[in-house]
Amino acid sequence: MEYEHAVVKFEEGVGTLLCNGCGITIAEGTEHEDREHYCTMCMSGNCKAKFKKGK
Repeated sequence: MEYEHAVVKFEEGVGTLLCNGCGITIAEGTEHEDREHYCTMCMSGNCKAKFKKGK
């Protein structure tokens, strides 16, 4: 499945849902809702991690 809004990384058939803001793992599974997802820290504005594209 291709995602337009959600950031999902696939490895060995399992999708890992990543935060749109910082890129940390939010959930694992085979299907995720195609919308933007943010971790608790990004939602509160206190996240210091930076999203690194391609990793």
